[in-house]
Amino acid sequence: MHTWMMMVRYYGDADVRGWHDHTLQLLRTLHDDHDIVVEIVRIDDQHGPIADFPGDVRASTPEEVYERDLKRNNTLNQSIEPTPSEAFKRYGKLDIAGNVAVADDKGAVHWASTLPGYADGYSPGAGKQTSLDFLEDISTSPSNRICVDCLTLIDGNENFFPNCGHNLP
Repeated sequence: MHTWMMMVRYYGDADVRGWHDHTLQLLRTLHDDHDIVVEIVRIDDQHGPIADFPGDVRASTPEEVYERDLKRNNTLNQSIEPTPSEAFKRYGKLDIAGNVAVADDKGAVHWASTLPGYADGYSPGAGKQTSLDFLEDISTSPSNRICVDCLTLIDGNENFFPNCGHNLP
């Protein structure tokens, strides 16, 4: 049995400055309160330098991120709806900035938000897909949304994960 190290990756910068700032605050909370590795991949640098961040901050392009993390990722295809090509490539244009992803210790993405920001303004049920709703849930307690031992996304009904044999608290 392999226990994964959970990492949360932010594809910055979100279009809305308040969403960006709140994402940074929640990532710092995840690192400081839960010892979760956090990183930022800046694909749309629009809100200036990021100071005193506890994880890696690196620049990339939307095309590099899509090819490396999202496209042809079978694990991700099984864990999100819509598929990465439908969620992040709209009308031929990549739309990734403002989203977050959960990756393992090798950097492979296991889950990604498909909508930046909060569920308000989206269709009902969008809360499971939005970046800030996800970050707020896991900054309170990571086991609210994810099994940190096997990186299986949860919806609140699980008590036990056959993938890793882990019981939720």
